[in-house]
Amino acid sequence: MKHNDIDAISNVHLQAFGDDEGPEISQLARDILGHPNTISISAERDGTIAGNVLFTPFVFADHPDTKCYLLAPCGVLPEYQGHGVGREIMEDSIEHLRSIGTDAVFVLGVPTFYPRYGFAPTDKQTPYPDLLTIAEAWMALELTEGSIAKLSGPTLAIPQFMHSHWWDTTGRD
Repeated sequence: MKHNDIDAISNVHLQAFGDDEGPEISQLARDILGHPNTISISAERDGTIAGNVLFTPFVFADHPDTKCYLLAPCGVLPEYQGHGVGREIMEDSIEHLRSIGTDAVFVLGVPTFYPRYGFAPTDKQTPYPDLLTIAEAWMALELTEGSIAKLSGPTLAIPQFMHSHWWDTTGRD
């Protein structure tokens, strides 16, 4: 990935998440773009990256052969929010993940956004299950029929996501 693309994607997340969360999410995006198994899906408008979503491997220790990804972060530049960019990157990414044989996708996110794309609350563990205080924010999308039902046990994300603060929903609305 070119440095200019990384800068543009980082900027999307910086602006999308605002002054409070933007700097940290932007840096997270930069860090995970350096991971060899990261999948990045973007939408362009007017010659610039207007939205981006990233996916990284998400492993169930008891089921290492089930191909799962963690969706995070997902952002759209403020001036393009409400104009179909989020829908485009979500639909394109789901199609891509399905085409490469992904079994399931997990997200800790906004419970009113992700269900539009088939995500539903799940009882599968996060890496820090005791920190999940908003159960409906932890969702999964099954891309291979029957794959989620068999999943159990502890989970592992890439190192950048194995910090407990990413999984703590206390105080979020």
